[in-house]
Amino acid sequence: MTAAGRWVADPTIGWRILLTATLPEAPGIPADRTAATAAELRRALVMPAPEPVLVGVAGRDLVVSAHHSTVDGLGLLRILEQLGYGPATSAARGVGDRPAGHGYVGTVARRLAEAAFRRPAAIPPPRTGAPVAGDTMVEAEVPGSVRTAEIIHAAGRAVAALGARRHVAVAVGARRAAVGDDLQDRSVLLRLRDVELLDLAGIERALREAPVERPPVSRSGAVDRVAAAGMRVLARRLGSTLLVSHLGEVTAPQVDRIAFHPVTAGGTGISLGAVGHRGRTVISLRARASDWDADGLERVLEAVVGRLVD
Repeated sequence: MTAAGRWVADPTIGWRILLTATLPEAPGIPADRTAATAAELRRALVMPAPEPVLVGVAGRDLVVSAHHSTVDGLGLLRILEQLGYGPATSAARGVGDRPAGHGYVGTVARRLAEAAFRRPAAIPPPRTGAPVAGDTMVEAEVPGSVRTAEIIHAAGRAVAALGARRHVAVAVGARRAAVGDDLQDRSVLLRLRDVELLDLAGIERALREAPVERPPVSRSGAVDRVAAAGMRVLARRLGSTLLVSHLGEVTAPQVDRIAFHPVTAGGTGISLGAVGHRGRTVISLRARASDWDADGLERVLEAVVGRLVD
């Protein structure tokens, strides 16, 4: 729910995004959740919860979990500052006033039609819908700064090699220019199709030219009901092959390491998060535990990272 309207999205997932900040020493702040390890804490904090924002502590790791209708990825850095670990700023520029390709109704209709008639490729998962709750998350580091286009290029080649050979669709998380310090979701999506056919220059061009897609917020109850019903029926076909969300190069002097886990949605869809900090880029993958175990997701991550460092 947002002040501007109703959040209308796949009702089968929790829509929580995570930021993990590793600090020089254990944080001395009140925590909503605690755990022995960051991995255990993250598994708890991605589960559906009514609270807009939750804070967890595991040793030196501080994990912020927020519902995506409340705050976007860069907004998680603002929460980190409010907790006393600022400054935490990103060099990401955003997409400014780039126009949307469709209004809310057009976007919903287009995505439902795509799911029904031109399903985006999915990476074949190692599991077959086993009854496992929550998400699987893995991460790795690469040296230096890595651009979004380079990540998409490497990921597109990796998922094609792993079996998603046609109609690879990549949703790219972006943001309008920041206005004020209040917490809210200012995110938009850029959607790239048939990524397996694009070289690096083509991906860079697509990122510059792709229209934005609006977040799933509406003021029409009737439209909401139709959209929610369609999303429920087509849940396993919705989404993209991969969602990529890069927080950019982050300056956070009080933090040793930062990792970002964006939301994952739609069928066997996988989300890739990236954040540059202190001369390295942390790459994460997140997917539904019912489809992906840690070993399977690590193989996907290795395929992406291997193409980034070639």
